[in-house]
Parts: sequence; structure tokens; C-alpha cells
Amino acid sequence: MRQHVSIFAICTLLLCLSGCQTNVKQDARASQNTDNKVAVISLTSDPLTHPQSVNMGLTFAGFCLDEGYDVAIFFNVKGVTLPTTSFDADYKYQEHAPLIEQLQTLKSRGAELHVCPVCMKDLKITADDIMEDAFVTDKPRLFEKLGGDTMVFTY
Repeated sequence: MRQHVSIFAICTLLLCLSGCQTNVKQDARASQNTDNKVAVISLTSDPLTHPQSVNMGLTFAGFCLDEGYDVAIFFNVKGVTLPTTSFDADYKYQEHAPLIEQLQTLKSRGAELHVCPVCMKDLKITADDIMEDAFVTDKPRLFEKLGGDTMVFTY
């Protein structure tokens, strides 16, 4: 019986040790900074018809910044209408700060404001329509935020 326990223990140890080497490859971002916590907030909701969802996404982005996360807000689907120069700067949800003011505050705190070019094209929004604090993103710039340790929330 003792021999079976020893063999089992040795096999278990070998499996554990061999498993440690199976996942050696890491993405470039993870190997550069293991302390980097990343949150991507995907805003897909139309801010005029679903302001509560958009406000909650922006509020959550602020919470993530409070906790030391790098934050990227990805405006896509109908969310691309928010970070535009034509969006009403005074528009707000209930007693919260206006949505544009919230975006500017998040940007000043370090959040990146990515705007989907495909969604912009679908809604006939041009790069000239995007507010100064945001930028038209591309696949490499957005995907560098994504990794095995990235939190993604959609509103």
C-alpha cells in the first residue's frame, strides 16, 4: 500500500512539474508588466435611448481607475454616437454629470477612449466628428489591451 502511495505521489509531482512548462509562451503585454491590471469597458448602448446603461459603464470605468486598472473604453455599435462633437454636451442621466463631462474626466484620469471605425462607417460618422479626447481605434491598438487577465464589461 505504501508503495502505491509513493508512486502516486511521484506521478502527481511529475504531472505538476510538467504542467508548469506547458504554458511558457506569454503575450508581449503580459511579459512586460505583470502588475498591469486592465479593464475594457465596451459601450454598445445608444446614449440617448439607454442613458442608464451608458452612465453605468462610465461610472464603472471610474471605479476601475480607482482600483488601479488601466482602462480602455471601446465605443462600438450605437455607442459610437457618444464621443462625437455633435453629441449634446449638457445631456446627462438623472443627477449624474453630463456624459461628455464624464468622458473628459475619465480621459484626464488616464482612460483611453477607443472608437470603432466599422461602427462609425455604418452610422456615417467620420473621424472629423470624433471629439478631441477620443480616437478612432484600430485592431492592433485595441487588441493590445486584451489578454488572459483583462476584465471586459459591456454596457
